[in-house]
Amino acid sequence: MILYFLRHGKAGPQNAAGDEARELTEAGVAALRSAAPLWRRLNLRPDAVLSSPLARALQTAELVCEAVGGTPLADDRLRPGASWGDLARAMAAHPHARRVLFVGHEPDLSTAIVELTGAASVRMRAGGMACLEFYGTPEPGGGELAWLLDPDLYTDDAQGD
Repeated sequence: MILYFLRHGKAGPQNAAGDEARELTEAGVAALRSAAPLWRRLNLRPDAVLSSPLARALQTAELVCEAVGGTPLADDRLRPGASWGDLARAMAAHPHARRVLFVGHEPDLSTAIVELTGAASVRMRAGGMACLEFYGTPEPGGGELAWLLDPDLYTDDAQGD
């Protein structure tokens, strides 16, 4: 089984509408759109895309689905403060999915990655993505970090264009 973890892109400051309504900045949208060719080269093909319902995460999920296919599904269990248990329960609602992409927040995603891999620490920057592989059911300590993408890889300068 393969699990992908994508931290939402760069978001604007909190405003009168509150944290839930914070949207991606123009730069955040542009960076995620720049990631699309890399995601396709990595053969990113999630069977399920589960997103926090907060605006910035759902926008990020929509952009990744625009790039690689799929339909984002908002799930309250991915709200800020989510644990690996919350993510696992969200994933269990999609029992046939073998490749699941979680779109969420920090420190939730890096904490789940650390728990699943046994890594000392992981840093997920805005727009960063990680891929964990399992030889069975995802369980704490049973995952292998296949790759971790820093969002600086998405820029045209980093790709040599």
